[in-house]
Amino acid sequence: MRMMRTFIAVNIPVEIKQVLQEEIDRLRALIRGESVRWVRSEGIHLTLKFLGEISNSSLGEIHQTLEREVEKHPSCTLRVGGFGCFPNRRRPRVLWIGITEDKGTLAQLQSSINEKLVPLGFGKEGRPFHPHLTLGRVRRNGSMSDLTQLQDAINEFDVGQIGQFEVREIHLIESILKPTGAEYCTLGEYTLEGKGDRWRENQLSA
Repeated sequence: MRMMRTFIAVNIPVEIKQVLQEEIDRLRALIRGESVRWVRSEGIHLTLKFLGEISNSSLGEIHQTLEREVEKHPSCTLRVGGFGCFPNRRRPRVLWIGITEDKGTLAQLQSSINEKLVPLGFGKEGRPFHPHLTLGRVRRNGSMSDLTQLQDAINEFDVGQIGQFEVREIHLIESILKPTGAEYCTLGEYTLEGKGDRWRENQLSA
């Protein structure tokens, strides 16, 4: 039985990723040393739910649940922009660029997916949904001087609106960890407003 590290996400358009890489490079120039582990822009996704390690035998139920639920929700337009940190700028662990929308459609979709996957054994996310695109993660073994310099850099850094894009589908993705970094394989694609779904049938028998 094969185990897979999986998550549900929105893919980001290439042109947005190109601008994100420019912002990563700009922020990286302000931060000396190796205090941040940077994300490769080609691998940036907007994560809706991290499922963790699942077996290939459970994919069928997950697919059916997503297929039924996603088609109930309309497409939405997302705006990309604004810089922030989790948990905050004084104790930065994750550096990100924000995602906003007017109608709350994405939040409703994320909440619905979260709820419908509970019967399949996936815990319900307790924290409020805060859509974002991760630029980098702060290493935990940095010195106090590294932290001070990092805080100065992120207080100086700001990002305006990068652009916007329409979300028409979401994806079930496998993350394959390799020494060179994570590689991603799409296991299923689910279109909003019931316009059809694509499912990798071969995964059921893998």
